[in-house]
Amino acid sequence: MAGKTRTRRRPAGGQLARAVMGVTACVLLWASAFSVPAPRAAEHCSGFDPGRKIVLFGDLHVHTNMSFDAYFFNSLNGPREAYRFAKGEPIGLPCDAPHVACRTARLEVPLDFTAVTDHSEFLGAFRHQCSEIEGRVRGFVCDELGQYVRNNVRRLISGNTPFKPSTIAGLSMLDPEPGWELEKRIADEENAPCSFTAFAAYEYSAQPAGAMMHRNIVFLGDRLPKRAWSFNDVPDEWALFDRLDADCPGDARCDYVSIPHNSNLSDGRMFPPAGAGGTLSGRGGAPLTRSDAENRGRHDRLVEIFQHKGQSECMPGFGFDLLGSEEEKDELCAFERMKPICRDGVDDPALCLPAPEQICQTPSQGEARAEPDNCTAPWDMARVALGAGLQGRKTLGVNPYKLGFAGATDTHNGLAGGVAEATFRGHGGVLDNRPADLLGSWTCLDGAAECDERERRFSPNAFPLNPGGLTGVWAEENTRAAIFAAFKRRETFATSGPRMRARLYAAWTPFASDVCRRLEGGGAAAELGAENPVPMGGELAPLPTGDARSAIHLVLWAARAPETANDPGAPLARLQVIKTWITAEGTPKSRVIDVAGAASASKPDGACRVDQHTGAAQLCATWADSELSETSDVMYYLRAVEVPTCRWSTHLCVSKAVDCSLLDPKTGAFAAESGFAGYEGCCHLSPAEGGWRGTNRFDVIRERAVTSPIWFAAPVR
Repeated sequence: MAGKTRTRRRPAGGQLARAVMGVTACVLLWASAFSVPAPRAAEHCSGFDPGRKIVLFGDLHVHTNMSFDAYFFNSLNGPREAYRFAKGEPIGLPCDAPHVACRTARLEVPLDFTAVTDHSEFLGAFRHQCSEIEGRVRGFVCDELGQYVRNNVRRLISGNTPFKPSTIAGLSMLDPEPGWELEKRIADEENAPCSFTAFAAYEYSAQPAGAMMHRNIVFLGDRLPKRAWSFNDVPDEWALFDRLDADCPGDARCDYVSIPHNSNLSDGRMFPPAGAGGTLSGRGGAPLTRSDAENRGRHDRLVEIFQHKGQSECMPGFGFDLLGSEEEKDELCAFERMKPICRDGVDDPALCLPAPEQICQTPSQGEARAEPDNCTAPWDMARVALGAGLQGRKTLGVNPYKLGFAGATDTHNGLAGGVAEATFRGHGGVLDNRPADLLGSWTCLDGAAECDERERRFSPNAFPLNPGGLTGVWAEENTRAAIFAAFKRRETFATSGPRMRARLYAAWTPFASDVCRRLEGGGAAAELGAENPVPMGGELAPLPTGDARSAIHLVLWAARAPETANDPGAPLARLQVIKTWITAEGTPKSRVIDVAGAASASKPDGACRVDQHTGAAQLCATWADSELSETSDVMYYLRAVEVPTCRWSTHLCVSKAVDCSLLDPKTGAFAAESGFAGYEGCCHLSPAEGGWRGTNRFDVIRERAVTSPIWFAAPVR
């Protein structure tokens, strides 16, 4: 596949002034104008595989110093550096001093594709003005705004948009460089068909009333829009789709997919639930129309479920996962929750929210803030949203939430694909470049630099964040056209970081008895022994009238991430089917079924080494669902789970050999002479006589891959 011998084929077809956005997550925003690359007339790559047995890994959410927030985090890297890092070149990471690198990073295994998705809001303007234009006024503006951003990250993430940065941003918008044009040109120049694909893209970062309603827009074509639409220009996703469709009609010259992300931080707004009679909410809170449902379904092809600011697949408790009882609970939904629910246990994450105070009971619409502030709703999670889509299909005749799955980093350092837990040292520039920034630190309640010990709290800082994930696609070759087509048909899977491979097929007839052997050997759909098997992301066609077959047959396969020189990886523990359907009462319900492997009791040792004899290199199973109803829509997706491994925070603490027994009991901090100052977040802090007692944390995670679903829509009678 890496070769360049080719045969001819026909051409494939296929961003001022007011907002503020989230960070480390996404902070303040910007807008400008750009245009993207399209596939030229190209030839097939050597190794072209019409059976789509080629798996490719990429990162579709990457910020550089063209993004307003990343620039003021002292990010050193622009789009070109990000693409080249993805290709395997080293990259510099910042110190506290502006524009100075004190660390380097390099991917051990390059990516196959990447989209740099800088914020369309004020795109490239501050890099241009603050880096390239001299002048006392501009220098003051840049210094003031930069310091404000760095000092108020959490306030900005929660959507509290103060007047000061908005005003300074307006003052600075003089002679902006045409950032979107630069982004498009660099993507074209870094695109290398057959070995590396660079997509032109940007992030639309709407943040109404503090809710993250962000989407990454990824383009294909040779006549791309001249403007990157931003929250400054259009107020919501519906207006965004209207503008994009006018500029990019979805033909061979310009096409796009939109990828919602961080629905876990959308305060119940990203995927409005079904109301009375299964009616979904649409423009301005009015009932969703069929035409808008169709349009959203055309462009929202994928949803990002793993990234730096947590996972958005499912959430434990409160019915977040559509599971009906405590016995049915899905414990794997507790993985990397950005806003986890406290259980008052010693293993609670460093940042968690008391339940049920932080649950959105009735999220507000429009410009009103959700109540309570910065809350979490069941429909913030993709599993619940997909169930609401099944409900919507019953009333509209079309499913507006028919979404495949993607994973990404949301790095603000240009670290495309920088997902390794063992070497993760932050994605937010100078916000998380030191251990105390990453792991947590004592802070004064009033924000002062110094205070009495009784007037402090331990802030988790970046502890709830994580390295992010990757998107895997099955494609014919590594070209823009082939990978973009995989996005459109949703033949994708998301991983939480490791390069596990996963496949899911469904059919009305059984698969061959040796189908697992065929998949292990790389078999294509036509070679699996079933009649017209449908891959992940597809829809199983209804049976002809009178056909007596009453079971849907699935085959599920996954392979562990390959071992590398510096990372032995981890075996797979189990494969699961997650089934969601509509009950006779018209409500969505889910069930989690283990189909191969078992829950692993194995844990890494004190040095974070994993027992490589536990688990499996590959897991495969067939499963038949005979519990179908003539009137029930249903969908299935696969989840493949590794044995437990060390979280990034544990790797960092173990590599330093932190000894929490050396904490000063009066201050709860390490003395400078201990060598562990700044590593207090490695410790569980508990009240003790005379102050504090520290015991070492040892947090483990279960990395996973999750495929896009397969749907069956029962005929409407």
